[in-house]
Amino acid sequence: MDIKRSLQYNFAMEAMPIMFHSQTSQFMKYLEKDGLKFLQFWWNHVGDRMPEEKRVSPAGMTYEIEVIDNKTKLVIITLPTPREDKDAYFLGFVARPERRFFWVRLPTTEGYVLFRDDDVDQPHKTNFGYLTPSGMFRPRGVGLNPTKQDFKRIVKSKINNKTKKWWKK
Repeated sequence: MDIKRSLQYNFAMEAMPIMFHSQTSQFMKYLEKDGLKFLQFWWNHVGDRMPEEKRVSPAGMTYEIEVIDNKTKLVIITLPTPREDKDAYFLGFVARPERRFFWVRLPTTEGYVLFRDDDVDQPHKTNFGYLTPSGMFRPRGVGLNPTKQDFKRIVKSKINNKTKKWWKK
C-alpha cells in the first residue's frame, strides 16, 4: 500500500486486484451476496490503513455483474469520480472457473482498469490496461473516453479475443 497515493488508488490498483485474482470464487460469492456492502467494507478497510486526510467516502461507487457465457462472468466496478492523478474510473474483472494442474492453480482471471492519467497527451486523459494478480499495471492504451459503455466495450473485446479458438480464426 502506498500511503502517498489516494485511497481510491490503493483500493483500485492494489486491494481489489490482489483479492480478486487470489480468491476469485470467494470474491464473487460475497459480491453476489452482499454487493455494494462488500465493496464498501473493503473501501473502508483500505481507508482505515490510510492517514485521516486521505480518507474519502465511496459515494458514487456501483457495480454490475454480467454473464458472458456459462463459464465467464464480467464484473464492472464504477468508482467515485477521480480527484487525483492515477485514480481509477472503472475496474473490470473477468471470472472463470478455477483450473489446476496437480497442485498448481492455473491463471483463469483477468483484471482491467481505466484511470485518470494527467501525463497523457490525448483529449481524454486516461490510461487503460491490465491488472496483474500482484496488482501491477500493464498499459494497453491511452485516451479512452471515460464512460462505462466505452470501458465495457473494450473489456468485452479483450475477452472475445481470448475466447476465440485458434481453429475458428
